[in-house]
Amino acid sequence: MKQSTAVINLHRVKRFFLVSSFMLVIASSSAWASGEPKISKAVKESFNKEFMGAKLLEWSEEAGFLKATFILGDHRTQAFFKEDGQLQGSIRTLFYNQLPLAVMTAVDKRFSNAEILDVNEINNSLGTAYTITLEAKHKKYRLRLGANGNINDIERLKK
Repeated sequence: MKQSTAVINLHRVKRFFLVSSFMLVIASSSAWASGEPKISKAVKESFNKEFMGAKLLEWSEEAGFLKATFILGDHRTQAFFKEDGQLQGSIRTLFYNQLPLAVMTAVDKRFSNAEILDVNEINNSLGTAYTITLEAKHKKYRLRLGANGNINDIERLKK
């Protein structure tokens, strides 16, 4: 019984990070549509409701989603919407010291004295995850972590 629960949880974690990685790829894609897409009233209302006080920088269309890029609380944020206005997920940049304690502790244990290059928080229907790009011992890595501090993936990057 315990083993089947562990397998189910493992599948959920894998699915969560597959979707999170997909959202990150969408956010970092350099493919831009020509001109600004037409944004429906439903999408605008959803944006204003979800991100009250945000300073909108631009709208774009990527991989079938409408993407709003904006500043909220001094952080660059990207939110992805369906045509009907439903928020699908968001990615925002953070400072390392804004991460949950469990995430910082996990990174510090595994990569002591690392130089943190980039921190992103990914929110979607599956929950919250974090990606951290860092340099340690002359090697560059991208980590994917759950909000509980579990390191789910370590990717070695070329410098």
